[in-house]
Amino acid sequence: MTEKKDRPTASALVEHLQRQALRNRKITAHRFFFGYAYDLFTHAPLYTHWQTLLTHIRRFRTVAFLLRILTILVTVLQTGALVVLATALFLVVLPLLAALMLGILLTALLESRRTNRRLQKQAKGKRVCVLFMSNEENAFLEHNAKNLCARGFFVVIVSPYWISSKGLADKRFYCTAREEYRNIVLIRRYYFFSFRKHVLQNSDALYLY
Repeated sequence: MTEKKDRPTASALVEHLQRQALRNRKITAHRFFFGYAYDLFTHAPLYTHWQTLLTHIRRFRTVAFLLRILTILVTVLQTGALVVLATALFLVVLPLLAALMLGILLTALLESRRTNRRLQKQAKGKRVCVLFMSNEENAFLEHNAKNLCARGFFVVIVSPYWISSKGLADKRFYCTAREEYRNIVLIRRYYFFSFRKHVLQNSDALYLY
């Protein structure tokens, strides 16, 4: 009985790890950050649901269908709380988040040259190993990174977070890269493309997904 219950769990874990590895591979398939960002956007659930809705609208272009959609929209928009929430979201929250993200990206752009020079010096004469951090517990990743470092690798960990300071050891906010341990560096995904172009091109690099 125990084995039958464990099998779906193990299978789900394998599928999750495979999906995670495929997501990590996507970042190395693009030459530039904006291509990677566009790929993320077009595969986001909201975008795919919107495309599905558009497909249905094109497929069933009848007056009855349109009237039904309009009726639902009018009913939803009549809810006062939803109108206030939507107004606050689109007029206040989203512009603030967009401005914050734009500011971080511009800062990262200005900081990337200095970071590239620093990492070039640290990686000089070493083989570079690129690991990808997940949103889950990273105790195994930390152990693996330290083991690779002990074997002479310069270890670079690509963070899944766009803003969060969460990492392996340090908690300081960073725009491009942050040293977690000696010869173990955590970098942002949007900085990865500059790092690959200016640092990895002169190094012997190994990717572990």
